[in-house]
Amino acid sequence: MTDWNSLLSSVNQKVIGIINSTKDSFSGDGVFENNEKLGFLIKTAEEKEIKILDVGGVSTKPGFEEVSYKQELRRLNFFVSNYFGKSKLSVDTMNYKIARYALENNFEIINDVSGFNDLKMIELIVEKDPKIILVHSHPNSSDIQEKMHYKDVVKEVRDHLEEKIENLISHGVNKNKISIDPGLGFGKSMEDSQKLFKNLEHFCWGFPLIVGYSKKKFAQNLEMNDEELYNHCIDSGVSLVRLHIAS
Repeated sequence: MTDWNSLLSSVNQKVIGIINSTKDSFSGDGVFENNEKLGFLIKTAEEKEIKILDVGGVSTKPGFEEVSYKQELRRLNFFVSNYFGKSKLSVDTMNYKIARYALENNFEIINDVSGFNDLKMIELIVEKDPKIILVHSHPNSSDIQEKMHYKDVVKEVRDHLEEKIENLISHGVNKNKISIDPGLGFGKSMEDSQKLFKNLEHFCWGFPLIVGYSKKKFAQNLEMNDEELYNHCIDSGVSLVRLHIAS
């Protein structure tokens, strides 16, 4: 599989398009068992020249309900069985079995919002060598939505990401396959997420930076329109912005 530099050099739009294969997503745009909606999102992505799609089968919005492996697999399999596009595919999952299934079905990116805390997930990426999106997760949190206290959120999130990167590399993960995501909205207060968003340039230190703010409450309260939010990311050095396709 190619590394991040090769992929980023091959795309014009600095966007990862979100496809939720679940009906309890942030935006309620889940495509599970809805070929018409899936087809619409795929065609819209092509029209917008979005060349990377991030597909998730579990909602991660506040108060989300965990689902079984079988249910998550059913949702992802629906996408795999009905996908007809040509985009590069990323799987949004915390389950290493789901990640393995995705990699065996033409996906080449793993987006783990738990920050690759599962050793089996790390072993999988060492074995299969996909590109990964390392999403920040506080090392002391019990789940991705637990609100953690930060004295200096920008410094602490960067420190946590650096420590996690060192750990991944020590286990044999290819440095060139790692990208980072500060985890806006995950386990952080609205004020902390806003501060991170305003200081994105502090996370540009040698790894592709990926940011997701689409339809999250902290972004809606920034008094910036969609174009201003996107331009702030690009001007700050963000490599890819994770956006809902039909926004």
